[in-house]
This record gives sequence, structure tokens and C-alpha cells, in this order.
Amino acid sequence: MRFYKALLFPIQFQILAYSLLLVAFIAVFINVYVAILLFLISFLILTAYSGIEFKGNKYREFNAFYFIKTGEWKGYEGIEKIFIKNLKTSQRFYGRANTSSVINVEKYIAFLKFSDGTTIELKTAKKKAKLLQKLDSLKSYLHTTIQDQSR
Repeated sequence: MRFYKALLFPIQFQILAYSLLLVAFIAVFINVYVAILLFLISFLILTAYSGIEFKGNKYREFNAFYFIKTGEWKGYEGIEKIFIKNLKTSQRFYGRANTSSVINVEKYIAFLKFSDGTTIELKTAKKKAKLLQKLDSLKSYLHTTIQDQSR
């Protein structure tokens, strides 16, 4: 079973990749080599993601580029639990005349804890309900429970 964590490039790079893809289609009529290079760069950005894959009693955390996954397989004896914690961050922005405003953001992070004590991060989301929905298939596959440790 594969569980996708996140894209490796932020949304700004995704927009840039779609723009490069459009330019590559136009550049096919002008210079084929430039079009191929732009297509490869945009395809690299659009297909880059990270995730976790389970097979039997082995797992691997992987990064995928061009749909080719790289990561080392590791064995595990059992899974203790999946748990969720919250993370509160604040960021202060300064404007003119040294005035500032503070933005507070709360995120929820899901972790998987193995029986040997190893913990890996599964997914991050801004809403707990959305995170629980994404973890439901993994919970049923691993036959474990989800513990909510957020405040």
C-alpha cells in the first residue's frame, strides 16, 4: 500500500511548471531542443512527491521523481499506533512605521509509531477532519487505531 505524504515542490513551483509546460508546447515550433528541456523540467516539478510504501512487514519512505521511487526498505515487527499532534505557529509581519501584525496558524501532524519506538511523520493538514479522512485507509490497512493527542 502506498500512502502519499506531500508534493516536494510548493505551489509556486507547480504554477511555474505549468507555465513552462505551456511555453514548451509553443517552443516546439521554434526550437525542439529547448521545448524538450522545458518539458523535462516542468515534468520533474509536477511528478515530484514523497510518501510511504508498505509491503508485508517492510516499509520505505520514498521520494519520487518522474514516477521513479527512491528509498530504502526497512523492516518492522509491529505497529503501536497512529497519533495526531497539533502545532501552533505565529508569524509577525512588519509594515510601515514599525507597525506589525501577527498571524497565528494551527496545523495537525499525523505520526506512525512502530513497536520498536521508531516514529515517522505521515501527513500534515490544517484541518483535523481532513487529516482523519486521509488516514482512514491507512488505519484499516495497518489494523491500528488513531489517537488524538492534540490540545
